Amino acid sequence: MNSMTRRLFVSLAACAAMGIGATIASAEPSGTFKYAEQVKLITMDPQQQSGSGVPYLRPVYESLFERGPDGKPVPLLATGYEIDGLNVKITLREGVKFSNGEAFNAEVAAANINRGVQLAIIEGLKTVESAEANDEYTFTIKLKEQDPAIIDSLTHTGGMMLAPEAMADPTIDRNPIGTGPYVHSKEESREGEVQVYTPNPTYWDPDKIGLERYEVWEIPDDTARLNALKTGQIDAGNWLANPQSAIIDSSPDLKLFRNTGGLNYHVIISDREGAQVPAFADMNVRQAMAHSIDRAAFGKAILFGLSEDSYQPYGKGHWAYNPDVEGAYAYDVEKAREYMAKSNFPDGFSFDMPSIPIYQSRLEALAGFFNEIGITMNIVPVEPGTLARRSRTTDFPATNLVWNTNTDPKFVALRYIYEDAAYNPFQTKPSEELLSLANAGLESVDTEVRSSVYQQMAEQLAKEKFLIFVANSPILIGVSNATDDNPTVVYRYGEDSINLRGLKANN
Repeated sequence: MNSMTRRLFVSLAACAAMGIGATIASAEPSGTFKYAEQVKLITMDPQQQSGSGVPYLRPVYESLFERGPDGKPVPLLATGYEIDGLNVKITLREGVKFSNGEAFNAEVAAANINRGVQLAIIEGLKTVESAEANDEYTFTIKLKEQDPAIIDSLTHTGGMMLAPEAMADPTIDRNPIGTGPYVHSKEESREGEVQVYTPNPTYWDPDKIGLERYEVWEIPDDTARLNALKTGQIDAGNWLANPQSAIIDSSPDLKLFRNTGGLNYHVIISDREGAQVPAFADMNVRQAMAHSIDRAAFGKAILFGLSEDSYQPYGKGHWAYNPDVEGAYAYDVEKAREYMAKSNFPDGFSFDMPSIPIYQSRLEALAGFFNEIGITMNIVPVEPGTLARRSRTTDFPATNLVWNTNTDPKFVALRYIYEDAAYNPFQTKPSEELLSLANAGLESVDTEVRSSVYQQMAEQLAKEKFLIFVANSPILIGVSNATDDNPTVVYRYGEDSINLRGLKANN
């Protein structure tokens, strides 16, 4: 276990359960820490946030809960919760103020949740009916249906708290006001270049403010971001699995941190009853396809050695991860050919697969693997930004997507398993085994109970093979050696950002 990995599990384990940051922070803020984001800033309104860019929000906004070192929610602005049927009662931390001096209380927290529900952008709030204050420091979220993942949803943008003044401000996208350790300095920020943050004078835990200044640089170009890290313009930044991140990984002057979770690339056989492509209904064919993929070669050539072979929706370290599923359909081209020979399609078949530019090389590799067993996959380009939408239609009998391995496992069923699932456009009825497990996963809020259910689901998915998992790329954060040696650097579980509570500048 390297030094950064150790800090993720030791430092965060020591502080997250109490909702506090690293304990070695000084009460006297000093120095600057510079972080680079690979996506452009769209909005500083967390309830309007629909994709990447969370590092721009974290200095200003705090969530009701945050994820601990095992991925499970622990209190931050909240101090606890109780779930009774469809009612979720949350108790709040007392004495907290927003950076503009407005009080944080149950009325404000409920207003934040109701605003998020009304805007209907945050996926984790889709099950919420409304929220209302019970008294000054407790409020209740009323659910439309059972949702054991509701607390987890409140660890991210769904639980970020905005000041009343900010909620009423039509220019909130560049004027954020939260309870976080830092405030946004609009005067010092430069649009399209850098966002600057300075200490919050009203912060409820001032000893955890360790910096005079925090900067988030907007550098979408991978090479420019790498050069900024090399020259010391930035102390850290995030990357995808690409040539630049591979360079960081091999450089003696830099370090590449692999954070928990990431993006899981997989093939979805949408037409699993064979309405358009009869071969897809043949389990022997699906077995053959799954075994024909050389995941090690794929990871080395396509993802630059920065991925792990995958056979399930969850990454290592996630509470739903099932180690027994590893290698469930490991690469074995001879076995794949045997499955094809005993299928109803021994001479092979062809099918169309949609592609966007960033997936072209991935699909070319898969096409080569499938060709080895007599299957022709025709790569059909679609407009960038339309792959997810087209994958929800019957335009194609199969598709390829990525899955965020830190997403609650309930979404596996909502996206792929149920008859009306978003990515089940042919409306195939799930097997009794999968349907039973999907329903069982919603019956308890206890992650220990749910863990067993979703581990069984991973096993069943590996048997049915209409989801063929290929590779999981971890969240990658490139840092300087000085950042690597900084004991106050703690990486947020499953996020491409650093926990700012207690963060100090590099020596």
